[in-house]
Amino acid sequence: MDDVLVTGGSGHLGTDVVRLLLERGERVRVLSRTPRAGTDVKTFEGDLATGRGIREAASGVRAIVHAATLSPAALRGQVLPVDFVTSPPDVDVDGTRRLLEEAQRAGVQHFLYISIVGVQQSRFPYLRRKAQAENIVRSSAVPWTILPATPFYWLLARFHDHMTEQRIWFAPSNLLMQPGDSAEFAPYVTERLLAGPAGDAPCFGGPDVLSQGDIARQYQAARGLHRRIVEFPLPRFAVRASGPQTCDDGRRGATTWAQWLAKH
Repeated sequence: MDDVLVTGGSGHLGTDVVRLLLERGERVRVLSRTPRAGTDVKTFEGDLATGRGIREAASGVRAIVHAATLSPAALRGQVLPVDFVTSPPDVDVDGTRRLLEEAQRAGVQHFLYISIVGVQQSRFPYLRRKAQAENIVRSSAVPWTILPATPFYWLLARFHDHMTEQRIWFAPSNLLMQPGDSAEFAPYVTERLLAGPAGDAPCFGGPDVLSQGDIARQYQAARGLHRRIVEFPLPRFAVRASGPQTCDDGRRGATTWAQWLAKH
């Protein structure tokens, strides 16, 4: 039982976590719906949404980093009205439960779940799914760590990329966020994984707390855009429903939003 299994190992965060684990001399395997290029890791083709390949991937591993998730809004780069009503449970809820069942069967010693800051307070359907997954992890017999992060820069960039043709951008003035660089979160994930089960671990966030207007202005400046930004306050109930998106007492990254934009 020497291997570490990473779900979502072909994503932004997962790719960095896999690389860092390999650099530390760990033997890594990845559960993915599509084969991973190269021979540096063992790739197990499977699907958390259906259960295919999970048992094979989890068998013989000592630890699991569960970074896989499914946010339709993140995939398409924009929020649609349906996202305020529902979010699929297949990966985040059902898949997490299946993975934990196989982890317990295999005698996994550490299950590290990647979560998002504020999911227990948010009413947004996708974040409610993440909260459900957290609760499943907490009730599991497998030793666990839950490691939450604030939204990542690459995700903010994806959303803003889809807004570039819009002449007017609307930005809630009282919805604060502390986004961070997933590449700086990855070393924290690796550190926490190798340290062993810790329960609810301190969160990760970026160096600055920004308003949505700040985020939009810095994006436009980096991309040479000139769009009108209309800031407006959200009702208090809407702010509460969004949940906290800042990390007051956890690990902070060093790269700012403006610095990340300049490099990407």
